Amino acid sequence: MNYQSTERQHQLAARYVLGSMRGQARAKFQRLLMEYPKLRDEVTFWEQHLNELAAQLPDKSAPKSAWEAIERRLGWRRQQVTSNRGWRWLTATLAAILVVVTLSQTLLAPMPGVPQADRIAVIQNSDARTLWLLEQREQVLDVAAVGAIDPLANEDYELWMLPEGGAAPISLGLLPQQGTRTLNVPANVDLQNIAALAVSREPLGGSPLAVPSGPVLFTTDFVVVSKT
Repeated sequence: MNYQSTERQHQLAARYVLGSMRGQARAKFQRLLMEYPKLRDEVTFWEQHLNELAAQLPDKSAPKSAWEAIERRLGWRRQQVTSNRGWRWLTATLAAILVVVTLSQTLLAPMPGVPQADRIAVIQNSDARTLWLLEQREQVLDVAAVGAIDPLANEDYELWMLPEGGAAPISLGLLPQQGTRTLNVPANVDLQNIAALAVSREPLGGSPLAVPSGPVLFTTDFVVVSKT
């Protein structure tokens, strides 16, 4: 397949952002993001475009039955039999979001005197299951392993930043396979200049090269935290 085609890049990026690309196709696309800077630009375009459209939609409250379904899933309300599969899907989605927010607040809770996080990132696999949560505050990344991460006995998961403008990836450190870890980023690395984040599988201790030497498994983006 010709990934240099502007039209094909535009179409693939749209499917990726909309979430219609799943499984092996999504995992392959995430690896391609490491190779094609223009493909990353297309993803950024669609993310911004769709976010603008979403912002124009009127607010709409979920019906009472949706909240009741969430409460039942969390164990706050007795389970009742229902045949509405659409609500089951909505319940699972909203509950998953609630779990991610809760884990972010508990596992990555700020310590007294520590600046509040500037941005957060969620690293997921091709099945949209969360594996790691990241918080950035200045030149520090707090990482929590929260999902069923495939254990590596003699290898490591390494985190990379993909700079804007298509420059070579920069290693940000090794990700924990369980628990939490703090990654201190050198002052000469501009974390505001990130087009995307990527995770590769590397030999124990990290890539022997200045770029990923193993396969790129996942990619994601930072999300700015709204401070009030």
